[in-house]
Amino acid sequence: MNDKIKFGLLTLLVILFQSVLKLYGVIITGSLSFLSETVDTLVDIVFVSITLYSLSKSQKPPDMDHMFGHSKIDPIGALVQGIVLINLYILLIINAILIINTGTYSLANPVIGLQLLLISFSVNFIFSRYLILQGRKRKSLSLEIQGLNLFQDSLRAILIMISFLFALFGIIYLDPFFSIVLSIFIIIGAIKLVKKGINDLTDTNPINILILEEIRQNIFNLEHVNGIEDLKIRASGPNLFLEAYLSVEDHISVIHAHDITKFIRNMSKNFFPNYNVECIIEMNPLSGEKSVGENIINLIYSMKSEYPEILDFKDLNILRIEDKYFLSMIIVVKENLTLKEAHEVSTKFEKDLKDQAKNMSRVITHIEGSYYIDRLSPKQLSCTPLEPDEMKSLTNKIEIILKGHSQVRGYHGLECWTSLDYCVIEVHVFFDGSLNIAQVHEYITDLEKKIKDLNVKYLQEVIIHSEPSEGRTDGILF
Repeated sequence: MNDKIKFGLLTLLVILFQSVLKLYGVIITGSLSFLSETVDTLVDIVFVSITLYSLSKSQKPPDMDHMFGHSKIDPIGALVQGIVLINLYILLIINAILIINTGTYSLANPVIGLQLLLISFSVNFIFSRYLILQGRKRKSLSLEIQGLNLFQDSLRAILIMISFLFALFGIIYLDPFFSIVLSIFIIIGAIKLVKKGINDLTDTNPINILILEEIRQNIFNLEHVNGIEDLKIRASGPNLFLEAYLSVEDHISVIHAHDITKFIRNMSKNFFPNYNVECIIEMNPLSGEKSVGENIINLIYSMKSEYPEILDFKDLNILRIEDKYFLSMIIVVKENLTLKEAHEVSTKFEKDLKDQAKNMSRVITHIEGSYYIDRLSPKQLSCTPLEPDEMKSLTNKIEIILKGHSQVRGYHGLECWTSLDYCVIEVHVFFDGSLNIAQVHEYITDLEKKIKDLNVKYLQEVIIHSEPSEGRTDGILF
């Protein structure tokens, strides 16, 4: 049996005990204020029945008629109870005013009445406070409003006890005045709980705006998220629904999208541990790295007509490290060019391309001389640099390979990036500038194979850029 229903049944037993006790008190004392209190307790039996019904219905799982579950029944029950409670105490105020106007005060056996009220007060006070705490803990307005009603019974019992104390000295006219003051206090409390029920039914945001902004910022800081179009939160009993509409980069995979959704769900559970959190995430793809690559391709081919020595391009890679973009590609040039001539052409092309592609922090080209052309296609990698110790070990191994090649004159710019299960090694190697570009290509192919044979974890690509050694003062010279 659900805990809330158990508390409801326990409340019913307490109220039945109170009803028997108070009915006996009314018969013994003949007190009108005691009668009003007893009538209210009898009405509480109806309240608890409504509570038990709303609780049992709200626990039912979703079905075809109620696809989001039945949790709204709980605040409906609380709302109905609150309205009845307000109207009941308005009637009690009217009754007290009538008693004052008519002056028909009667009270017998105040000592017995005082003893019965003391028992009633003790039971009500202890159990009502416990019920209110359990209602707040379990996000149940019905339990909370029932607890408040029982607590108000305790307060009324205090006033009636004071009235009975005065009655011991023959003063019996103060009871209706205390009743009016207490009724007004109870109505104010009931209005607050009715407001809670209305807020729940109308999906009023239950979360502090500062917490909502922190959630928004955490989502915005996620990788591949470009913006948050909308963020909505609503609560229904113990359930909290978070709806996020995100703008994401248009190239991300299903795995990346799942990671974003998983992060938001876990974060929401940490922020709202007392709720059953359900997340609804919608992603709207916007231009991201893929679009950057497509725009670069169009720009590169538009520039090609200005460079007759360039035949075509291959293997465009866009590397993103933090918020900076790096472009790497192969420029296919005429085979009759020397390495020096080809390097001058590629250097000028790099400069012109970077001037026009302002979002590129760095443009790196690799020269090849071949009539076999692979059409250019963009690849985007989100990379991070290798750890310093690993990089030092890798540098030593690659340097041994380069020194062991008879045509290599030195190198610079050795870099390595990793991304999940993908690793890229890039290095600029110096050759004699008079070598034919076709010969240089053969040397580079041999070096790339030897570096790949190092069995670097997840190594997918080795990019070697050939440069003339003449006039070099930078890098490491052999």
